[in-house]
Amino acid sequence: MKKIIILCVVLGVALSGFAQKLKFGHVDTNEIFASMPEREAATKSVEEYAKTLETQLQSLSKELETKYSDYMANKDSYSPSIAQMKEEEIVNLQQRTQAFQVRAQEDMQNKELELLEPIYTRIQEAIKTVAAEKSLLYVFEVSTLLYFSEESVDITNDVKIKLGVK
Repeated sequence: MKKIIILCVVLGVALSGFAQKLKFGHVDTNEIFASMPEREAATKSVEEYAKTLETQLQSLSKELETKYSDYMANKDSYSPSIAQMKEEEIVNLQQRTQAFQVRAQEDMQNKELELLEPIYTRIQEAIKTVAAEKSLLYVFEVSTLLYFSEESVDITNDVKIKLGVK
């Protein structure tokens, strides 16, 4: 009889651990990112860099347009060898312009990553800290959720407080 009682007590204690309610949380990182003070400076820097690249691209495009217009206006007066040389020059400039566009896009992505990644890293670290403090099993991004229960803990404001933003 004692063994049965002890077994029931042990099983009861073990099962009570499994019966604890799992805690899930959700967070709106877009809202947090929008409230970060360094976001504005990083975004402005990316925009300025984009304008610089755009100016350079416009310069190349204008040069291409000028050379092409000049060639079209004077092509009848060029000797075949000069015409071929001008055509190759235009094709070369067109290829350089296209290559610049590709490199500029890559540079923009790298610049954006360089400036914005530290902000997102800070947000991630704050989310991990708050989740650990609240003993959450999982934290989900609210923008990707189709549904979340009232029992899910919204930690967005807690993360903002941890980051010192409003």
